[in-house]
Amino acid sequence: MKRSEFFDQVAAGDDPLLFLPEHQAQVQALMARIGDGRGWHVCEPGCGAGPLTEHLLQWVGPTGWVDAFDSSPGMIARCRAAHGERANLRVWLADAESVEIEPESLDLIVLFRVFPHFDNKEAVLRRLRPALKPSGKLVIANLEGSRRLNELHAGFSEAVRHDHMPCSYGTRCLLENCGYKVLDAVDEERLFFVEAVLA
Repeated sequence: MKRSEFFDQVAAGDDPLLFLPEHQAQVQALMARIGDGRGWHVCEPGCGAGPLTEHLLQWVGPTGWVDAFDSSPGMIARCRAAHGERANLRVWLADAESVEIEPESLDLIVLFRVFPHFDNKEAVLRRLRPALKPSGKLVIANLEGSRRLNELHAGFSEAVRHDHMPCSYGTRCLLENCGYKVLDAVDEERLFFVEAVLA
């Protein structure tokens, strides 16, 4: 089974969000760590069924904008169904390794729960870099640390069993090799958070 087929199957399930009640507080803490995003233009690659998208919409407020895309048609359908027509939201089907985004248009790129699933992580980081404004940020985040996340993936379908989340040091090295400067790096049992800007 291909990875895209795996995620299409997840999207067809009863709970494609993969969010537990306790995750809400973790997400709120994550957004607070990033700071005040009111009015920002935010991009969410690998948005899945959109569990973070609603938080981002509230975070940027009515003057902000959220672009959310995913390579799974099933996930995009669920995300659109969950959020409907919103004046400041665009949801579309795209692959992070080949997506076209207007240069210097984004205040923030959030790679939430998606980084392990990129076959070529460096290519994705290089692809997204030009889309950031000079003052923009890129955040890689999970609700589990790298060790715990890799243990979880090992118990999943063959399609994602080997999708590896680098530790914070490995992620820092990837980012620095792609022209970013890391501002913050946390890799704990219940949080993975790396924040970077353009070097």
